[in-house]
Amino acid sequence: MEIVKSIVYGGLIESITSLVVLFSAAASDADTLKILVIGVANLIGGLFVICQNLVDLKISYTGVGSNLSDQIDRYQELLGRKEHFLLHAIVALLSYFIFCLVPPVVYGFTYLKSDNKDCKLLAVAIASSMCIILLATAKAYTRGANKFSKYVKTVLFYGIAASMASGVGYVAGHFIKRLVDKLGWFDKIQPGHSVDIFCSDTYLL
Repeated sequence: MEIVKSIVYGGLIESITSLVVLFSAAASDADTLKILVIGVANLIGGLFVICQNLVDLKISYTGVGSNLSDQIDRYQELLGRKEHFLLHAIVALLSYFIFCLVPPVVYGFTYLKSDNKDCKLLAVAIASSMCIILLATAKAYTRGANKFSKYVKTVLFYGIAASMASGVGYVAGHFIKRLVDKLGWFDKIQPGHSVDIFCSDTYLL
């Protein structure tokens, strides 16, 4: 049970986050290599966050005060017994790496010949949905769900959250790119054009 809790803790939310980051990057018309790099960078950046969260959870568990029982209950609810903290941390980090890498790896290594962005996004959506369904089902199990309806509610909750977040991320990335292109903030000046301007100014002088 504690191993399942650790897998859910490390993989569920991060799987959704990685999916949103990838959809946002894809909406900006970034090429496959850049999207893969962004996904890996997101993985590395999030590693510090999850490590900090694990440490904070352990510290809050070992703290003192009137709400010590609440702190203990929270640690046990999320991971299990404190004596197995090292096991929890290792399993959670492995889960984090595996599930966070699914979206960028699937996007980067599917449809290599055609490099069809729509097909790649569809493959990512299917793979990530399977991961989220699996992890959400495991989360319902760790919460002691004894009815099929509870499993369905948990899966629907995280599935809808992932769909909405990735959809908003895709739309936001698309409109931000259009806005930046319209304003011309990052338009590159051709080297030949710069030389022409310099030469014309010199001639006038």
